[in-house]
Amino acid sequence: MEWRNLPTDLVENILSRIPAMTLARFRSTSKQWSAILKSTSFAKMHTAKAPKREDESLNIMLIDSNVFQVRISLGAPYVKVANNPFYLKDPLSNSSQVGVLNVFHCNSLLLCTTKDKRLVVWNPCSGETTWIKPRVIYRESDYYALGYTYDSKSCSNQYKILRVDLHKDVPPNNEYEIYDFTSNTWRILGVATDWFLALYRRGISVKGNTFWIATQAWSPHNNFLLSFDFSAEMFQSLSLPRPFPYSILALSVVREEQLCLLSLTNKELQVCVTTSTGSWSQLLVLDLTFQYEISSSQFSKGMSFLADKQSKVVRCLNSDNVLSTVQENKDIQVNRLGRGKRESITHDNFESSSVLLNYAPSLTQTQQDYTRKRKSPST
Repeated sequence: MEWRNLPTDLVENILSRIPAMTLARFRSTSKQWSAILKSTSFAKMHTAKAPKREDESLNIMLIDSNVFQVRISLGAPYVKVANNPFYLKDPLSNSSQVGVLNVFHCNSLLLCTTKDKRLVVWNPCSGETTWIKPRVIYRESDYYALGYTYDSKSCSNQYKILRVDLHKDVPPNNEYEIYDFTSNTWRILGVATDWFLALYRRGISVKGNTFWIATQAWSPHNNFLLSFDFSAEMFQSLSLPRPFPYSILALSVVREEQLCLLSLTNKELQVCVTTSTGSWSQLLVLDLTFQYEISSSQFSKGMSFLADKQSKVVRCLNSDNVLSTVQENKDIQVNRLGRGKRESITHDNFESSSVLLNYAPSLTQTQQDYTRKRKSPST
């Protein structure tokens, strides 16, 4: 019997057991398969039935305005960047690829700001995109975050986008609003005046909520952990590890479940993670005293990192596309990626950083039952 003659429910059952990255290549097989892969019900079925293989867990990087798949070994510092980037198609020009300025990762979805000031939610595995029209206008200095709440009625995640309009006022005047995919509209939430975010501070999504390292607006201007709860649609202040780290470098996430903090203290690279009770525990401490030369750019503002407790490895990607592998009792290994020192995109003396992320491929969608694909808005 030919595939096209099989009942749809049987085709869905078979396809739901194929790994996501392999399945993504089947979109052009037939109109029937393409429709199946785009459906919300199939995405849920695939999440439940698809094999969870170790080789399906990979890394992605934002390098030179493109998103690449990257393979990094756990043992030797081997790095292989895919020859071709994931293709983010420009709906305003069928022959053009969109340049990505920055990415925010949440549950296999990427919230991307583009070089031409547009905003899109993109699943690089399935190729699905949703372009978001601004309420007024997007700015390069805006902070964006993608998060979700769980809807018990539909047994699915309801996605939202947070936008924080950072004004230069003193004291701060941080206007923030939310985009809800169920209504396709922005809602103004309020103004925050008691904290500010440095432009190089990258937000991290953990279990649907977002976290940043923020600074108190009032003296003594201490750093603290700022979170945004997408269910309550409000900000919260949380504590950092004690004793307070000398130099906080970046936030990351472990297994999509634990918030991870990287700091540099007296020639030690320290990694802490949050516990189930909300406290902090030490994940790794790597001694750097035996390193003869450590470039200041290796651990710099705007960097991103991944930590692996089992192999005791920390990998840091800086804004010049230099990937540093720090491992216990070994020299720091350096891999130069992309075009080396990348093309700068600057505003207020800030350069958009390259980004290193864990990525678990899936067919996650932004509630397509409610969302319709639209042409990309101009700004």
